[in-house]
Amino acid sequence: MGFSGADIANICNEASILSVRNNLEIINLKILENKIDNIILGPEKTTFRLSDRERNIVAYHEAGHTVMSFFLENVTSPIKVSIMPRGKSALGFSQREMSENKLKNKDEILDEICVLLGGRVAEEIFIRNITTGASDDIQKLTELAYMYVTVYGMDKEINIFHFNNNIKNRYSEELKKDIDESVRQIICKCYEKTKNFLSKNERYVTKLANELLER
Repeated sequence: MGFSGADIANICNEASILSVRNNLEIINLKILENKIDNIILGPEKTTFRLSDRERNIVAYHEAGHTVMSFFLENVTSPIKVSIMPRGKSALGFSQREMSENKLKNKDEILDEICVLLGGRVAEEIFIRNITTGASDDIQKLTELAYMYVTVYGMDKEINIFHFNNNIKNRYSEELKKDIDESVRQIICKCYEKTKNFLSKNERYVTKLANELLER
């Protein structure tokens, strides 16, 4: 998971303390997993409660991410999904396996954008409205789309080209507009793919969202 030695030591120490408090002779898997989640996502907000309406929105949002990552072949599979608020701002999360690949191809990046779009698109389809919950996803997928075009040189129209923001004044306004348009097209295509996929697989999103709300 990319933990440092200090992170691992912290996880083990906190898990040991919690085990003692619960009068356990060993550190069980549930406690260890909880402490790992604390490091990655922040502690659970046990005193923080969403309204029923908000819980419903978060459930469908996270179900959208999870269903996309489960079925798309070019991204890692989901391992955990929750609507328990954690950390400073996370109202829920969909966690995936870590990729062992050092290199990413075009299909992997495009499917990654689709996974990031899964939450927002699920809100549109199942809640019939959109919220601010996708703001972090939108920021990440937009940055990824710009990297696809300007750093990785994967766009058909603007390929083998590195756009450096530190010297962007050297580039013409026409080129900048071309880059923006390429990024827009990439995100729009990924959006349509995500919307079509979740629309065709509504039963899986609904079933998962209901399970999250019940458990």
